[in-house]
Amino acid sequence: MAEIIPVILSSTIGDYQKKLKAVEPFTDWIQIDFVDGHFAPNKTIGPKEIKSIRTIKNLEIHLMVRFIEEWIDQFIKISTVKRVIFPIETAFEPVAIISHLKRHNVAVGACLNPETSIERVKHVLNYLDMILILSVYPGFSGQHFVHKSLQKISELRKLKPDITVEVDGGIQPGTARHCVEMGANILVANSFIFDNKDVDGETYQEKVKNALAILKEDIDGVVPIVES
Repeated sequence: MAEIIPVILSSTIGDYQKKLKAVEPFTDWIQIDFVDGHFAPNKTIGPKEIKSIRTIKNLEIHLMVRFIEEWIDQFIKISTVKRVIFPIETAFEPVAIISHLKRHNVAVGACLNPETSIERVKHVLNYLDMILILSVYPGFSGQHFVHKSLQKISELRKLKPDITVEVDGGIQPGTARHCVEMGANILVANSFIFDNKDVDGETYQEKVKNALAILKEDIDGVVPIVES
């Protein structure tokens, strides 16, 4: 069954702490987006701030950075970081990056921007634990789902049926179901969970809980479409 992971993209430590504490009781994994201000035209909190707010949950770090090697070790030192995803577009030596992370017992994935084809990861598929398909353009939450991402899921499934496929961006009821139908294992959502004015709840934490439940209901029982 596919999994929903909340993703936090925050430019201030106060916003990060608020969202982290609100969602912690309802998930085992949390993705943290880290943007360096160069890969995309905005900047988030960094490893120092993430380390300063303690959590017992597994953290998945999605790096949106120009110079990957400058940042990896800072996140490896955070004990709750269990998975790091790097952008294939700025990875000059992806095999070396993957090997370095695995030597530190950190699972590793590569991310593809909406305009990047599956061809860019073919040569490293057998080294990776997962592929993240970015279904919005990097750096900002609240964007519309890029529908050509669905075809990428299908292409990946044909190339390597056993790889974990994660989809990030524009995930809400409907797009969540379509992604799972095409073969996605993990869906990560930000705006629908943390900034949804249409979800009921007496407190912010209750709204977050209810938003997660809505997404889980949307994919409940969905079976991937198998092409003959």
